Amino acid sequence: MKSVTFIITFVISLSLFSQKTLDSEVPEIVQKNFNKKYPRAENVSWDKVDNNYKVDCFYKDLSTYAEFTPEGEWVQTISEVDYGELFPPIERYLDENFPKDKIIIAEKATLATRQDYYYVQLERKQKGKKEPLVFELFFDKTGQIEQVKAPEGFEDLTVVGIDDHNSETPVAVIDSWQKRFPRAEGIEWTSVVNPSDTIDYNYIASFYYRESATMAEFLPDGKWIETRVAYDVRDLYAPVLKYLAENHTNDKFVMAEKVTRKDRKDYYYVNVERFEKGQDRPYKFELFFNKSGQIQKVIRPEELKSQYLLTVDIPKNVGKKFNSRFASAKDVKWGTKEGNWEAQFIYRERPTTAEFSDSAQWIMTVVELDVKNIYAPVQRTLDNEYPDYRVMYAEKATRKDRKDYYYMELISKKKKTSNQKLGLYFDKTGRLKDQ
Repeated sequence: MKSVTFIITFVISLSLFSQKTLDSEVPEIVQKNFNKKYPRAENVSWDKVDNNYKVDCFYKDLSTYAEFTPEGEWVQTISEVDYGELFPPIERYLDENFPKDKIIIAEKATLATRQDYYYVQLERKQKGKKEPLVFELFFDKTGQIEQVKAPEGFEDLTVVGIDDHNSETPVAVIDSWQKRFPRAEGIEWTSVVNPSDTIDYNYIASFYYRESATMAEFLPDGKWIETRVAYDVRDLYAPVLKYLAENHTNDKFVMAEKVTRKDRKDYYYVNVERFEKGQDRPYKFELFFNKSGQIQKVIRPEELKSQYLLTVDIPKNVGKKFNSRFASAKDVKWGTKEGNWEAQFIYRERPTTAEFSDSAQWIMTVVELDVKNIYAPVQRTLDNEYPDYRVMYAEKATRKDRKDYYYMELISKKKKTSNQKLGLYFDKTGRLKDQ
């Protein structure tokens, strides 16, 4: 395990041994490289510890500490991390293993040696005692737990991910991983239960590859299943960025991944948060896009489902158009169809489907009809020409181009008929259309 400097102790030592330095005493090359790396930093304060120059500042509204050599070479940066923006593997680890403890400090250390890590300090209240217990946790840059500094009396604490690590990864899996990801760094292996009856576990590698946090999953025989690569929001596929700009402008970006799969069902995953007045915690949204960048699925908080059902999954102008046309719609579910937006819902007690373009132009509406209450001209044709069939399903389509129609699905009343099922189209006047 890599040795990790405890940030709190380190910062305290700085206050004891650092020597306050005026800006004029900082070498020009140091200040030049600092300004280049942190343009528009605020509240800049320099110190000199040993031979290096260390600066405290606010950068992008976050408390930041950076270190440079006298020659201007950057050594490391320690940045404050917003609790709501913790690296997802770390957030999951804390939720699973320290669910009742309060986060006091969260920081990310980025080093020139690329031995990056995260630091989290937790506070645990004790009954009958004023002073809380303090736990210090260190994670590597892939979010894997590396070290825990427990308070007195908890030295024998079993640490999940350290004391129970998995050391039985099959050789075939390791070989397959090495061939697919040469020169990867910081590998950690975990196993997950395989849902089949013939395989016990799949194996997941978490590592850093080409400077990106990456996870890859394999079968026990080494066959690759999928790879998940962390993405910066600026690097996302243009159609995904466009959707986020139109539908989540004021929401905070948390994380994004590109998932590449063996079955070629690749997709993008994006996690955003919405902060609203009166809420202690942000609302979390999980967005899934296909490899073409089209939205496929949104997982939103249960309490917001009715509020955002018509506007979260789709462009705002499409949602507004839908609301104005189908104000009392219930149980709305959105999907895509040939590049358009399609809504399935209940309207005036009837199952209904409506289709809109990206520019919010209504295209068509299809309403499922009561088979016992069919448009009279259509019913007469059915009675006269198809007396041996009964109607199983009926719908009416109303179209923007005015090419409205009725569609009927019939089933034969006689078992030995060659055409057991028929699909018939009628124009809006009820006349049978050519098939």
